[in-house]
Amino acid sequence: MTLGLTVASRGEEVEVASLRFTSARAPHNTPDAWFEAEVVLNVAPPPSAPGRMVNRVRVALAIGWELPAPAGGVRRVEYYRAEAECVALEAGRADVRFYLPPELVKRDQLHGSPKFWTVDLAAGGRALPATRTASAAPLAADPAARRAFQIAATAAAPANDGLLQPQYLTPFALEYPRATPNFVRREAAAFHPARASP
Repeated sequence: MTLGLTVASRGEEVEVASLRFTSARAPHNTPDAWFEAEVVLNVAPPPSAPGRMVNRVRVALAIGWELPAPAGGVRRVEYYRAEAECVALEAGRADVRFYLPPELVKRDQLHGSPKFWTVDLAAGGRALPATRTASAAPLAADPAARRAFQIAATAAAPANDGLLQPQYLTPFALEYPRATPNFVRREAAAFHPARASP
């Protein structure tokens, strides 16, 4: 399912064109399906950009998935978030993918599309303004609802940190080689050796 349409030019270097949610089987004939979120970006570097590229593009995805109510219970929303930073993007289309593992797909019966989601973008360390296509329809139409979702996701998503994963941390890391940008790998840069206590 594709959510979002082509974005009218607002002069930003990077904008969300659409977000596609689908079920995907990992390579090597694995039997279980992963949940895939594909953020499709329109990239338009300014004429002055070195190499006609936009540097250090960060894509942050937050998802709020309304789950079925257990017997005698009430529906709940599970929040997931992840981000990926592209080294640089050339003019045109770029795809950034995120995945939820098959255990969650089975456990929570994840089908179709999440009810709530937002994409936040930054380029060169500068946050880019959100467009209507950077949020699920109920949030895109109401900026206050988008802010409320982001506050709820910020509060609740840490319980699920690490579950929604950027493509490069999954079995899909080498899939889509022509359509996958290179990423800044923070987990390697954030290494701090253990120190003995005094």
